[in-house]
Amino acid sequence: MVLLNLSNRAATVIRLAALALISWTVVHGEPGPGTGGRRLLITVLFAAAVIAWLGWTRWPIHDRSPSAEIDRSPAAEMYVMAAAGGVMIGASPHSAAASFVFVAAVAASVRAPLERALVVTAIGALATAVSTIIYDRAALGLLAYVLGYVAATLAASNARQSIDRAEQAELLLAQSQRSHEEQLRAARLEESARIAREIHDVLAHTLAGLTIQLEATSALLENGADREVVLMRVKRAHELAREGLTETRRAVGALHADQRPAAPAAAGIQALVSEYRSASDAKVTVTIDGSGDRLSGEAGQALVRVVQESLTNVRKHAPGAAVTIELHAGSAPDRGLELTVANGPAPAGAGGHELLSRSGGGYGLQGMRERAEALGGTLEAGPAGDGGWRVRVRVPAVTAAATDASATVPAR
Repeated sequence: MVLLNLSNRAATVIRLAALALISWTVVHGEPGPGTGGRRLLITVLFAAAVIAWLGWTRWPIHDRSPSAEIDRSPAAEMYVMAAAGGVMIGASPHSAAASFVFVAAVAASVRAPLERALVVTAIGALATAVSTIIYDRAALGLLAYVLGYVAATLAASNARQSIDRAEQAELLLAQSQRSHEEQLRAARLEESARIAREIHDVLAHTLAGLTIQLEATSALLENGADREVVLMRVKRAHELAREGLTETRRAVGALHADQRPAAPAAAGIQALVSEYRSASDAKVTVTIDGSGDRLSGEAGQALVRVVQESLTNVRKHAPGAAVTIELHAGSAPDRGLELTVANGPAPAGAGGHELLSRSGGGYGLQGMRERAEALGGTLEAGPAGDGGWRVRVRVPAVTAAATDASATVPAR
């Protein structure tokens, strides 16, 4: 249907032009409109058909308003055009009055479902049959008109359904594209948050260690310590800086999908504890039980980062405090992972690190909670009964098993 692809203004011009041509055939036909008898009937029918046609001309080609979607019945203009045009076929046989019936059938099919449009077609066919009987026209002509009405109705209905399906397909495609874009955006935000957590944890841990080493070195120099002792502290600061740069490169490498498999959690935690002991001479108790295979992969790396951030917070807010680390990773597949990092209060007389205590702004605790939630687990952090602080992370069994399985897949 070519009209369905036109603009509303162009369609209006075409409709008015067609009405002018049909009107010319009716006015100059024989018999034509008049004031008595059969001519009076033609005048009345013609006037009704023209008024209905003008009403139809106001219809938009593409009507997608909510009311149009709810009410899909043919308008009264279609019934008037079908009835008036059908009777005029017999009363004015030399005119193009049949065009009124054809247009009514097509317009109704475009607007309404097929079963409702067929009502307009039936009215036009009935009116044509009545006029054929009254004015003694050939039955063969009646059959041709009826078949033409039905064919026009079916063709218009099929065109409307094709356009509706095409519009629905375009709508679904647009919705799919928006959904895909939202998924990509969410994935980018999640990846950015993950890398931000990694960099935060690495830098916070490294800078905290460097600050402590530099403060200790400054104190040794002020007290006139031996050169070897001072050099040992400086070398340790260099090692911390190198370790921090290595860990930062690994986190940034995730942006380029160049991240190497992380070490098992048990080894990572032991390395953090050794570094913490050497920097502060504080007492640290570590308990790790269960299967070591369950402490690798994403879950194991998340637990290492929680321990790292917890030790950094101890350095900031309770330097020199005793720390207890307990990690339970039972071998039973229905048991999850549980990590607890608790510290007591700072020793009497231990001065806090003012620069460290002012840094962070609470993002470390937020990052730990995000890590736990990303694994489907929970994190609890708050004051302990002895005046210290406790952090507890629980990872469900299903998540732990899934991350362990993914870690054992060989790289290709």
